[in-house]
Amino acid sequence: MKKTTSIIIFLLVVFATSCVKDITETIDKASKVNQVRWNPTIAVPLIYSNLSFRDLIEGTNANNFIRIQDDSLVNLVYEDTYSSGKAEDILNLEPQNYGETFVFNSTQLDALNTLGEVTVNFSRTISYDGGGNELDKIWFKDGAIALNLTSSFEHNISCVLIIPESQKNTAPISFDLSAPYNGVPIDVTSSFDLSDSEMDFTKTIQGHSEFDIEFEFTITKTASNPIKASESITYSMVMDNQKFSKISGYFADLEFENLSGSFQIPVFENSKNGSISIVEPEVKFIAESSIGLPIDVSFDRFDGENNLGNSVPLTKNIGNFNLLIPRAVSEGESVQDSQVLNNSNSNLIDYISNRPFMNYYTLTVQPDLSDMSRHWLLDTSSISNTVKLTLPLHGTLKDFQLEETKPFDLALENAEEIKEVLVRLYSENGFPVDVKTQLYFEDSITNTLIDSLFLVDRVVSKAALVDSEGNPVGVSSQITDVVMESDRVDRVMNANRVRAQAYLSTTTDNNGNQPDVKIYSDDGIMIQFGVQAEVLINQEL
Repeated sequence: MKKTTSIIIFLLVVFATSCVKDITETIDKASKVNQVRWNPTIAVPLIYSNLSFRDLIEGTNANNFIRIQDDSLVNLVYEDTYSSGKAEDILNLEPQNYGETFVFNSTQLDALNTLGEVTVNFSRTISYDGGGNELDKIWFKDGAIALNLTSSFEHNISCVLIIPESQKNTAPISFDLSAPYNGVPIDVTSSFDLSDSEMDFTKTIQGHSEFDIEFEFTITKTASNPIKASESITYSMVMDNQKFSKISGYFADLEFENLSGSFQIPVFENSKNGSISIVEPEVKFIAESSIGLPIDVSFDRFDGENNLGNSVPLTKNIGNFNLLIPRAVSEGESVQDSQVLNNSNSNLIDYISNRPFMNYYTLTVQPDLSDMSRHWLLDTSSISNTVKLTLPLHGTLKDFQLEETKPFDLALENAEEIKEVLVRLYSENGFPVDVKTQLYFEDSITNTLIDSLFLVDRVVSKAALVDSEGNPVGVSSQITDVVMESDRVDRVMNANRVRAQAYLSTTTDNNGNQPDVKIYSDDGIMIQFGVQAEVLINQEL
């Protein structure tokens, strides 16, 4: 007998889908017996199973979502987690382009002509474009600065460029660039590796997103080359391919990914109809961040859709459906905010009653700009959002319909020898759930019904009684017999598909009411399953 992924699916599979194979294999065995002389009735025992809930889930994927409380009450727990990209993907450092032409005045040119050499300094404050963000400091793990010089001078030039408020290997970032004149216009380029360096943008009057650069040009006269009335040096500088290990500032414009996602609740996968009511279900939303700025996470949509396409949105009774994650104070720290929706503050009862197999959600993630303090990001900083749905197996079911379709193939040798098959199921049920079932044998090509196991749907396992607290007490026994004559066996052999249906209902009291019942991990069911086949004696023996 197969085990299954949950207590609800198990109640169907125990008698329906798993037993189809057992029935057909037994009929097959019985049909091949042609040497019986003493009695044309052959008893073929099949199965004896005595299984607790723990036995049923052992070795199945049910352990992925079943949690057992200290009092052994069973919970179904489903989680879905979204993790954002790393902060280096949220904040892209765009290429920075700078340039200017420095014109030398007559005094400087006279000095060059008289002395043969002149040194001239230029200082500039330039902006770093943070894309709408105020930047205080960048710690680079990658990137480069490319510096290009062109000049009208027909003389040798040396250039020293320093960025005072920067550091690499304990010294400021600097270039030493030599541009000797060799008879063609000066055009030289040099580069600087930004990895493991840092730049501070807070030392200017503005206090952010700016930095100073200092040029020192030394021009050395070359032979009899002329000194024109107007001489200049033009620089262009590009900061490109930048990656940060850490960055600080005030981030008002970050490219957070707005999430659209979905997850399944397997317990509703085969659910087609009926009602379910869970006592004290809850949905917990957890947002976690390792980013040094507060984050606002808003749920724009959270809908549950059942197998019939009916959708119910999950809504709060009062207030916004959002989470506010505080800023992480120290590097490596993770902080979170959470919110729990239950029967008292939301429409969770209606949401679960819709049997939502598919669950869809969309999130908007953005900085909380009400916090005016300065922020920081690590390249590895990220945000995660977890949805955790807990369904205690405590409540009621009424005609909760499950359906599963599988391929079917019954090919019997000596089928003409079968006169009648009796299938007997005996169960002692410790679960407080009635199981009414039916098997339909079908032709998938013409999509037609060929036969069914029962003439009408039948209760094959009677629910255990419960006490005033909904706890199962004792077991309920049930005997179910099915007789299949030879003509029905012949019809079933023409089927290539079997459709199993089960209707589950929890225990009713003497007045027909359904009290809330509980399912515990130690609850169990005992099943005995056997077949008697009456066959024709092969007269040719």
